[in-house]
Amino acid sequence: MQKYLAMILTMILMLQTFFGLLGEKYDVYENLRYGEAARDLVTVYVPKTAYDREENGCILYLHGGSWTGGEKEDMAPQCRQLAMKGYVTATMSYSLCTAGTATDVTVYTMMDEITACIGAIREFSDEKDLNITKLATSGYSAGGHVSMLYSYSRPEDSPIPLAFTANRVGPADMTKAAWGEMSYPLVTMLTGTEITDEMKGNGEAERLAEEISPVYYVTKNTMPSLFAYGGNDPMVTRGNRIAMEKKFKETFGANGSGYDYIFYPMSGHGLLMDPLSEDAYYKTLYQYCKTFFGY
Repeated sequence: MQKYLAMILTMILMLQTFFGLLGEKYDVYENLRYGEAARDLVTVYVPKTAYDREENGCILYLHGGSWTGGEKEDMAPQCRQLAMKGYVTATMSYSLCTAGTATDVTVYTMMDEITACIGAIREFSDEKDLNITKLATSGYSAGGHVSMLYSYSRPEDSPIPLAFTANRVGPADMTKAAWGEMSYPLVTMLTGTEITDEMKGNGEAERLAEEISPVYYVTKNTMPSLFAYGGNDPMVTRGNRIAMEKKFKETFGANGSGYDYIFYPMSGHGLLMDPLSEDAYYKTLYQYCKTFFGY
């Protein structure tokens, strides 16, 4: 059954690619520097029609890689797909943590870099007369975590107003409730603070975990959010998707208009085994673009 569904998904993707080639053309501006760190680079995709549009939105993609790897080019297919639909897109690299240890590079570093990158996109917009007035964040896996954490905890820092966020298999709850004992090395790595037994006992470890958990920042003022999780994901624990769905339901109601949750029941971390869910995700994403970008 899974093989059959995978074949269907492959055929759908091939057809999407074929018809995409008939779609909108775009320019690619590669490796624009937004900061001083070695990895502070962004690539921007600009549809031909964007130059003549009075206002544009932009979707900024963050790659995955467990916060310790990955490249902006990993998100190039998504950038091309949305650019062919007429939207300015961008994909950024960011500084990486060192697995399992506390270093100077933390998730706070990554969020500072998002602010700098969006500032560079605004300057690029001015230079090319694109008038990018709204921006959405999007990410996969670790990139989804950083994208959500930035969008929910630092929206006022963005040099371009944030319109919505759309993320796939992003860790949302870094506490022990979602990760068990794995929470502590993750919090150590992401905060740059070595978690000790004393911190576990006095609640400081839990406080730091909540501080880097997107789900703890969700309120009625949280921007519109689209998120997707797989039912058989061996990497991002089940507790993450449960915490995310529960929090949004509590905040916006079971049928609330503030979010859309797309569940991939048969898929793992790559979300490859549920073509109907994949179709629903992208239809919803395009609707978000139309609603919140205005075209």
